[in-house]
Amino acid sequence: MKENITTRRLLACGAAAGPLFGILTIVGGALQPGYRPIRQAVSELATGSTGWIQTTNFLVCGSLFVVFALGVRRALRPRSAAWTAAALTGLFGAALIASGLFTTDVAGQAQHTWSGTAHNAAGSIAFLSLPLLTFTWAFYSARRRSWIWTVTSATAGVTMLLLIQGLAVPEHRGLYQRLTIGVGWTWITVFALHLRRNTSTNEGEAADQKHPITRSFRQG
Repeated sequence: MKENITTRRLLACGAAAGPLFGILTIVGGALQPGYRPIRQAVSELATGSTGWIQTTNFLVCGSLFVVFALGVRRALRPRSAAWTAAALTGLFGAALIASGLFTTDVAGQAQHTWSGTAHNAAGSIAFLSLPLLTFTWAFYSARRRSWIWTVTSATAGVTMLLLIQGLAVPEHRGLYQRLTIGVGWTWITVFALHLRRNTSTNEGEAADQKHPITRSFRQG
């Protein structure tokens, strides 16, 4: 039972990270003078006078996703998807942390810095690892004939990969990136809540098996 409590707390970090990232991104954009969310990427929020907000956002939310990865491993073991899903989740979180450690270059800047190059590499890893996670869960769900999760996970992954292509459109790169983030972060939030609920259910079933009277009360 104590192990399940710990697992639920780890999974709660994943459920909280997505909404927190969205809130801090909105706050950072509202406070930064001259910032244009349709045209400018989220990462550019870290370059202005209030850049510390977005930097903190990357570091905190990335750390929450890394912790969440530990919960994914505990919640899914000994299932086949446990290691793969946990590794991709951890990689996603680590990429966000790296995005916070290395500040991006401002769009249109003539000279590229090593920090901006490192940031772009981390961003590429983040926007690749999350769709791979959705495809992993879609494949696992298909094997278990959980068709709702199969379809929604595969759709989320494909949608992210299509939307991220919009970064090549300078006038709307911020919009396409936000749409990509919205799809991906929403999926991983629901995924975390799903695992957390199942962990709670498994704990209740274990308690019912140990205490038949409790099981009778639940069924009644």
